[in-house]
Amino acid sequence: MLSAMLGPRRHLTCLAIGLALAAVGAPAAARDYVVVASSSSAISRGQGFEAGARVALAPGDTLTLMHASGDLVRFKGAPGGVVLPRRAASQGEADRLAILKVIVAPAAKETVGGMRVARTRSGVCPEPAVIRTLDAIVQAHQGGCRSQAAQALDAWIEARSPAGDL
Repeated sequence: MLSAMLGPRRHLTCLAIGLALAAVGAPAAARDYVVVASSSSAISRGQGFEAGARVALAPGDTLTLMHASGDLVRFKGAPGGVVLPRRAASQGEADRLAILKVIVAPAAKETVGGMRVARTRSGVCPEPAVIRTLDAIVQAHQGGCRSQAAQALDAWIEARSPAGDL
């Protein structure tokens, strides 16, 4: 009887330890910036970088990054590369950036029998022009409207791209 009672408890203890370890490990995997545009062949769209990291960006190349806050920053290459600014981001911003990174990164097209597959929760996707905020873009993506979310994010980035280089 005692052994039967300890079995579920032991399972819950292991589960709690696993969740605690996952929570501790999550911030280490988070990135502060995601690449939204790059003229360097060594840096791909959707790649993530930590704040304060040195990025090997050659002279003549440019790099546009999105911070977890949604701010866009453009860098111009230098002989020693560039150092990304240190900025604090909330956990909510970091979570949103993780989803935006998925939208920005080039994805493989899903096909079944030669036809492209599109999955949506509601069956109806909004037009990209009406998806105007980063949170709305994330919600559209999570709702299965991946193409519309990607188009809306590209338009959002284009409208807010910084003019000057750092």
